[in-house]
Amino acid sequence: MKIATLCGLSPLEFWELTPYEFSLVVNAYAKRSEEEAEEKLTLAYINAMWTIQFLGKNKPKLDDILKKNHKKEMTDEEMLNQIKLLNNILGGEITGS
Repeated sequence: MKIATLCGLSPLEFWELTPYEFSLVVNAYAKRSEEEAEEKLTLAYINAMWTIQFLGKNKPKLDDILKKNHKKEMTDEEMLNQIKLLNNILGGEITGS
């Protein structure tokens, strides 16, 4: 429910969604958050370049700054371990093999 609230869903909207629809909302929220973070970083970069222009210092490249902030993707095993951890935290049961 915390994630639903963070994504801007009301409790009523949350309970009307299927798990698949909810995952789409969460993925869209995560993508939107990444895009907003990149936009803010780009604006900060432009501001810094404008400032540096008058100070005569070396200019860092925007692509280098943006690449540093990207997270690496999880491997299948890391994803499985994360799922097991969340399952354990949320009190789920392991069924099957």
